Amino acid sequence: MMKDGSPKSMLWALGSLGLIPLIGTIYVHLNHAGGISHSLVTDLDRQLPFLPVFVIPYLSWYVFLAVSFVYLICKHQEVYYRTLIQFLAGLLLCYGIYAVYQTYVPRPEVTGTGTIQKLMGWVYDNDEPFNCFPSTHVLTSYLIMKAYWGSVRIPKLYRVAVTGMSLLIIISTQFVKQHVLLDIVGAVIIAEGLSYAVNRWLIFKRPVPHVGTSLDMGTIGIKQSLYTERAGSVLQGGLRK
Repeated sequence: MMKDGSPKSMLWALGSLGLIPLIGTIYVHLNHAGGISHSLVTDLDRQLPFLPVFVIPYLSWYVFLAVSFVYLICKHQEVYYRTLIQFLAGLLLCYGIYAVYQTYVPRPEVTGTGTIQKLMGWVYDNDEPFNCFPSTHVLTSYLIMKAYWGSVRIPKLYRVAVTGMSLLIIISTQFVKQHVLLDIVGAVIIAEGLSYAVNRWLIFKRPVPHVGTSLDMGTIGIKQSLYTERAGSVLQGGLRK
């Protein structure tokens, strides 16, 4: 296993980020009407206002994810690999749901010619109002938030900042009318389920230490090292193929 933080491990980790947009190409083939579309809009959703200004945090999602992942690579690669596995599994699961249970969200009319309105119009023009449950914006932002709080190496100030940005992105999905409340609920349930499943998988797939192996590092150190070898080797092995 390459040493965490070495130039070679950094290159492997950065290269593995390419798996996210690669899997994201699946969405291109799903981003259209197909068969029966279901509505999950509730009365509470109808009461929420349309606030185009929230298109700014909504679109900042792309930069937010990139910066957050790169920082994780530099600061704590074991958490990075664990989160990346959850990301990839979560996206595939969401796309599978889109393929068999398509939903749609009614959109309001965008009026005005200002920059905010143009950005809002661009979002609506490039993303059809289908495949909303669960929200990948919510799923991925939530996973990033969990990753930062799950790392003892990341300063508290950074964790708070990432949490604030994650919540802002999640809220923005409602005010730009890209998603409904149940889309958030579904995404959070999937994120929590994947987090639990991946963590358990990485623990139980790890070889049992031989008798006499030193465990003087203590319980905390053992737990922090449980994920690194398995997560990194899985992804690095896949990239070499």
